[in-house]
Amino acid sequence: MLLKDKVIVVTGGAEGLGRTTALQCADIGGRVIVADVNLDGAEDTARTITSNGGRACAVAVDLAREDQVARLIEQTENIFSRLDILINCAGILLNAGQRVDQFNTESWTQVIEVNLSGSFFCVKHAVPLLEKSGGGVLVLLASGAGIFGGSSSVAYAASKGGVRGIALCVKSQLQPLNIRIHVALPANMATHMKIKAAGDSAERHGESRQEAEAKIRAECASPEASATFLAELVSDDGAVAAVDHLVIGLGDWEGLKAAVR
Repeated sequence: MLLKDKVIVVTGGAEGLGRTTALQCADIGGRVIVADVNLDGAEDTARTITSNGGRACAVAVDLAREDQVARLIEQTENIFSRLDILINCAGILLNAGQRVDQFNTESWTQVIEVNLSGSFFCVKHAVPLLEKSGGGVLVLLASGAGIFGGSSSVAYAASKGGVRGIALCVKSQLQPLNIRIHVALPANMATHMKIKAAGDSAERHGESRQEAEAKIRAECASPEASATFLAELVSDDGAVAAVDHLVIGLGDWEGLKAAVR
């Protein structure tokens, strides 16, 4: 399973799953654009890749800004002349544990703009360059929230359900262009976002932030297994296993791979 010379944009690449995915894609031959609103963090990820002999560049992007997403794709073409894969790991979760009638409208708007509008902007602006490059892969991240179950945040759940809706609509549009799209459901991970959300929810209910955060760290997985899943999914081997599947969870992945062996 290789990504030799594939040009891969990974959003949210400054930390957590995005960083780990960028590192794993580079380790198996990908040339990576590390994109994040946190440019210092993205540059650190890119430096780690280049220090290990890989090729990477960092690009600042706020997914809520369409002009910045368009510029990200333009910079990708300027740097590497093509695009083969985009993995949208960036996302935010606000107001965990807040009841819907008390949910802050500003927070709702912010989450929808980053998670849902950002996913739309990524697809919209990546497709022309993917088509020009002969096709490729788009991966949007969701979770059980908004797909199979609830969430600690109504805005987060709505945004992830909307991500699935985008993919459902555009899948048939992209097939003639040799572009496949997937909605990936990673494991429940102990990322900074998840830990903070647990702490915020605990504080909102008068409980201990420290205990809630410690519980998440103890119960949730590290990002490595989910990053491996994403790297495999976007590979040529992944195309064989996953081509007919729109929504794919980490728990389903081994079974899909085994079915085509």
